[in-house]
Amino acid sequence: MIAAALAFLALATAPSDAAGEAYQRGAWGEAEAAAAQAPDAQTLTLAAQAALAPLMLGEMTHAPRSERRAAARRAQTLARAALEADPDHAPAHLRLAAALGFEARYVSSVRAALMGLPQEGRRHIETAMALDPEDPWGEGMLGAWHMEVARRGRPGLFGSDAEEGLTLYRAAAARAGEDPSLAFHFALALIAADPEAHGAEAQALLEQAQDADAPGAFEDAIRAEAGRLKTLLASDPAGARREAVRRLEE
Repeated sequence: MIAAALAFLALATAPSDAAGEAYQRGAWGEAEAAAAQAPDAQTLTLAAQAALAPLMLGEMTHAPRSERRAAARRAQTLARAALEADPDHAPAHLRLAAALGFEARYVSSVRAALMGLPQEGRRHIETAMALDPEDPWGEGMLGAWHMEVARRGRPGLFGSDAEEGLTLYRAAAARAGEDPSLAFHFALALIAADPEAHGAEAQALLEQAQDADAPGAFEDAIRAEAGRLKTLLASDPAGARREAVRRLEE
C-alpha cells in the first residue's frame, strides 16, 4: 500500500565495488547477487535496492504477480539482513519500507492490512527519519505513504492524511538536489490524485526530474520516464492519470 514513490530510492555506491559498478550500469541481477552475501549493512542494502530496481522502474510490469511479489520479498529479506548487521542503518529501514509497500500491491488491500504491511512500512520510515533527518527520502517516503494509503484505502486509514502527505512530499522534493527520483515519484502521486488540480505542479516536478543530473542507469531511466510522462500530461491528462495509477499499483 506504500506508493512506488516509496519505492523509489537512490543509493550511492563506491565505483570500485563490483556490486556498485553493476548497479550503476543497470545490471540489477548481477548487483543483487554480488552484494547479497556481504556481511555489512551498506552492501546488503545495495542488494535490497538492486532487487527493488526492476519493480521501481516498471521493468516487471508484464511479469506474473508471483514473480513481482518474490522480488519484493527478496528485497525484504536483504534489508532485514542489513538491519541485523546494523539496526541503525537508516537506508536499510527505507528499503525495507519500500519492499513492504511493493508486496502490498500484490495482495488484496484487506490482506495487506491483516499482514501489517502498511503499518510496518510506516514504522520503518519513521525510524529512518529519526536516525537520519537530513535525508530527504525519509520525508518523501512518509509523504508518499500518507498519499497512497489515503488514495487506495480511505482518508484516515492507519492515520493517513493526504494533505500532510503533500506537505511532506513537497518539502522532500525541494531538498532532492541532483536526484531525479523524488521529484518524479511526487509527480506520479500528484497526477494519480488529480491531474487537473495538480497538473502545473506535476509538470514542474517532471522538469525538475529531467534536469537533475545524478549519474547512473537508474537515474537515466527515471529521467526518460519523466520526459514521457510530461509529454503525456500535456496532451492527455486523463491518460497521464491512468498511467500514474498503473505505475503506483503494478
